[in-house]
Amino acid sequence: MSEPRQPFTLMDPAIHADPYPAYAWLREKAPLYRIDGTPPVYAISRQADVDRVMRDHQTFASDLGMHVPLMSMVMMDRPEHTRLRSTINKAFTPRAMQHLEPRIRALAADFASALVGRCEFVAAFANPLPVTVICELLGVPLSQRDRMNRYARDALLASFAATGMGSDELRAEAEQGLTALMDILDGAIQAHIERPRENIISALVRDEAAGLVSRTELRHLCALLLIAGHETTANLIANGAHHLSRHPQILRALKAEPGRIAQFVDELARMAPPLQRIMRRSTCATEIAGQPLPTGSLILVLPGSANRDVERWPDPDRFDLERNCRGHLGFGTGIHVCPGSALARLETRIAFEVLLDSVDDIRPDPERQALPIVGYGAGSLGWNSLPLIFDTP
Repeated sequence: MSEPRQPFTLMDPAIHADPYPAYAWLREKAPLYRIDGTPPVYAISRQADVDRVMRDHQTFASDLGMHVPLMSMVMMDRPEHTRLRSTINKAFTPRAMQHLEPRIRALAADFASALVGRCEFVAAFANPLPVTVICELLGVPLSQRDRMNRYARDALLASFAATGMGSDELRAEAEQGLTALMDILDGAIQAHIERPRENIISALVRDEAAGLVSRTELRHLCALLLIAGHETTANLIANGAHHLSRHPQILRALKAEPGRIAQFVDELARMAPPLQRIMRRSTCATEIAGQPLPTGSLILVLPGSANRDVERWPDPDRFDLERNCRGHLGFGTGIHVCPGSALARLETRIAFEVLLDSVDDIRPDPERQALPIVGYGAGSLGWNSLPLIFDTP
């Protein structure tokens, strides 16, 4: 197995900020690459291999043999995954998504009204829109929105720390936020037991009463929905604004034809998917890219790399509004495809419909530096801070 000139590592901030040069090297030189560590982890980067691993849940299990409560459903296999997934799917039907559109549009318009001149886009728009939507879906008071946003990141950090990523100090700090988050969710669960409503928590409470989920599973599912329901969407929206600010020709094309925004969202999810890394474990001896893989190997799946594979995507590093994006892995595939992908697409489409109707231009702020997300072992691709300038009519 070939070794790169500079070893690929999970914790390299430069790779976190811009993983695509490293991905290109892996696809060409080391499609099955052993990352140093104990136990070793094997990174796979080509589209065909990534798609195979994500679809073949019998050979490549999601259960990694470690206990990460918040990621319980993500790290489960059939039949337990099917049981919990069926509960979650009830909240994300096409009809339920359709009913959300007017409210999402109103929220987006409210947040967009503050985007005048110099703005920090993540704090002003990309984060508050999806966290407000998921708080309303979970029945959490909007007065808790800012705290939920902060605690969701802490909960994510705590989950990564539980897998051995990050220091003991980081884990202790994140655990405080996780505890505070669970206290808020426990209050919301109790309120919905006493007074059921038409939202996700009430549906989960009914499933608990029917014996379909336990209280522990209910709590962890609510926390997972909060994290997945806003973190990835916020990053996708921020990635889109970053791209438009640097490619004014695409911004002008979308303003001229707003009907192409849905295609913009899918090409964005292909080019810059927020979730860059997914873990699997081999259940038997097999092979990937023509090389043997032992039983029990930990596998790092790189959907962001697969989405740039020239064997699958012509001119893959070019953002193409005419591209047929069907088959991209930005939202996963197989039994673990993101259950909230329809909501993420809906929120992101509406976000850019409202933004492009509200502003004439979006430009980088030359006086302030954008800060990408770095340091998270799971590889979230997005922005901690994205200073932009908005030119309004």
